[in-house]
Amino acid sequence: MPDHDMIRREYLKRAGAFGAAAGATGFAGCLGGGEASGKPSTLRLGTWGGTWQELMIDAVVTPYEEEEDITIEYALGDNTDRMNKIVAQSDDPPVDVSQQDGAGLVRGETEDIWMEMDADLVPMYESIPDNFKSETWILQIFAASALIYNHDQVSEEPTSWEDAYLNSDHAGSVGLFTEDPTHDVLAFSLAATGGESFKDEDAAFEMYEEIVSEMDPVYITSSEEYGKMFKQGEVNVGRYWSARSAQWNSEGAPLTSVIPESGAMTTNFGNAIPQNIPENRVEWAGEFINYTLQNNAAQVIAENMFYTNPNPEAEYPDDVEEKLVRSEDLENLNVPDFEWIAERRSDWRERANSIINEYS
Repeated sequence: MPDHDMIRREYLKRAGAFGAAAGATGFAGCLGGGEASGKPSTLRLGTWGGTWQELMIDAVVTPYEEEEDITIEYALGDNTDRMNKIVAQSDDPPVDVSQQDGAGLVRGETEDIWMEMDADLVPMYESIPDNFKSETWILQIFAASALIYNHDQVSEEPTSWEDAYLNSDHAGSVGLFTEDPTHDVLAFSLAATGGESFKDEDAAFEMYEEIVSEMDPVYITSSEEYGKMFKQGEVNVGRYWSARSAQWNSEGAPLTSVIPESGAMTTNFGNAIPQNIPENRVEWAGEFINYTLQNNAAQVIAENMFYTNPNPEAEYPDDVEEKLVRSEDLENLNVPDFEWIAERRSDWRERANSIINEYS
């Protein structure tokens, strides 16, 4: 088991901005029109489809439905599209619980569309470290944006982003995620500044250009393509989610993920409750989120997708736990500044494409 007290201490020191509280929104103003009364027969969940939905059914939905006698109805889709619908229908939200990535959670908080949370609404709220929650949302899973390498092809474990991406031995087999270069840019900024900052854009793009011009990288446009390239040996070094690396490893790919000396970023996903949902659904929406933090939910997700739950008391099988983000990694992990990133993401995509086109 990891040292969970250390997890709290180390992660809290580095994630204050991510868990910053939104301006208080009183409960009385968040409960909708109050036209409904009594225990609801259904609860509406906005989430992703595919594998994630299937795991949510096993991890959370089935026990919730059986124990609470409430049926979950789904609103499936990309988190951005789902968020836009909540914003557009904020007076009468289309869902009672919204699952979002970190950027979506912070956007909803900034736009003041989430209901305020506390231990009365989500009983496990107080037991979750502050960096994994705000006053309006709470994380369910997290992983690292890690350095991944093929340990059958790379003879010596790289300890820095430069060791991996600028080593001439790796030319022709390093991956760049061009669908969205954001996390590559953040990683290269950490590399260029010795871990001091993930916000040095110019230094990051100097490294990006050096990789493009000298390393003949493989350009990746999806998670599925990254996994395929790693498994086929066309990519031996890359930057992607530690959870995905562990999943590909479990499928037979000889991959190892590491946190470089200069650090790495996190990837985060969680839950929030829109303001103005029917009053009789509020309690049960909070209870649903509470189920996502319980040990059964943590284990099912970890065993299948290798994401860590923020519940510090969650327990995992040894063969799973060794593939999760470790306590000693947390001191080198940085939580993204989502608002800052959102302002620059489109420019970064254009800048990365311009560099790639220049050397094509």
